[in-house]
Amino acid sequence: MFEALKNAVWGLPTTVLLLVLGIYFTHKSKFYRPKALLSVLRDTVGSLKKVKNDGISPFAAVATALGGTVGVGSIVGVGYALSVGGAGSIFWMWVCSFFGMGLKYAEVRIALNKRVKINNSSFGGAPFRLRGEGYRLLACLFCFLCIAASFGTGNLTQVGAISGFLKNIGCSQAVCAVVCVSIIAAAVFGGRKRISGINAFIVPASSAVYIAVCLVFLAINIDRLPSVFSEIFGSAFGFSSVAGGFSGALLSTVIREGFARSMFSNEAGMGSSPLAHATSDTDSPEKQAKWGIFEIFFDTFVVSTVTALCLLSVASTEPSEVFSLLLGAGGKWLFGALTAVFAFASVISWCYYAECCLSFLFKKSRLAFFIYRALFSLCAVLGVFASEGVLWALADILNALMMLPNLFLLYKCRNEIERVV
Repeated sequence: MFEALKNAVWGLPTTVLLLVLGIYFTHKSKFYRPKALLSVLRDTVGSLKKVKNDGISPFAAVATALGGTVGVGSIVGVGYALSVGGAGSIFWMWVCSFFGMGLKYAEVRIALNKRVKINNSSFGGAPFRLRGEGYRLLACLFCFLCIAASFGTGNLTQVGAISGFLKNIGCSQAVCAVVCVSIIAAAVFGGRKRISGINAFIVPASSAVYIAVCLVFLAINIDRLPSVFSEIFGSAFGFSSVAGGFSGALLSTVIREGFARSMFSNEAGMGSSPLAHATSDTDSPEKQAKWGIFEIFFDTFVVSTVTALCLLSVASTEPSEVFSLLLGAGGKWLFGALTAVFAFASVISWCYYAECCLSFLFKKSRLAFFIYRALFSLCAVLGVFASEGVLWALADILNALMMLPNLFLLYKCRNEIERVV
């Protein structure tokens, strides 16, 4: 049932809508010009600032956003895409992500253009802008979908990865559930500032270790890369040696999986990470929006791409196999630990997004935040026991539904976007 619903919401209309708006905002922002790319690097690298009031630094904001994107979707999700859509899905993941950079720039810029103050903290994003445009019901719908997605995309799928590591080191399912609930509760009950502080440390450190291992593996297997790229481009348009030529069904599956994995991985168009960007302590919406471009570049064109190249070079869909081949038995443990850390970062980042929506719905209600944090922590129990296939399908459905009101907002506010300078 979930798989059928996923195929319906990720059908041709959704794919076309995402691609058209991505192309439109990519054209408007023109971020790909050499001068614009230099300005993106200038305004992102080295832009760490001190916190003022109750805000967080621009770097902490993007670390929180990366915490929600870099991880299970960028690593395990790539293996899932290869198992379902084949190597060609990676090409469409690149396509969606390239135009997703223009889309992410637009949604972060729009989120920061008109922020509001709640309890001396800045908030912005789809719900606040939709209400400002006169669409309060749609704003509430986005909030409910975001909160629901925090349980699915942000919790269940990620906890499955954490529990997988714990099971491999000998923990029973009951112990996995207790550990997951405990560490998530310890983080989320500390509030948004603790979440951003944790992500600002663990996301860069874990990413550096993961990328280093993958690059060493690719250097050792560099002779296989030409055939890997040939496989990616050769199967991207529905041609299969097994089918004996072109297959329309294969093309549909390849494109759908590529777009779905891109969306799950970098969240372009969903409106989730702009919620974190909007809480940053910055006076420049344009500069913070450039972090959105960097966010997708790093997530997809670095982490997801090196993962895909490694997997295809050994004809595998299991990222842990890459680490095992390079580092032996210790590689499996290292991969499991890194995946668990990435998954934990994603879990608490999605809690951050949901709490921004709770601030919109309930403002000063401490009870609402307590109930949400308790339910969010306890939800980890389901992630330990649920079927992986069901979790991925549910996550894809929630992603697509959450995307629709945000894309409507982007269209309404399209005139606010100017080219990157």
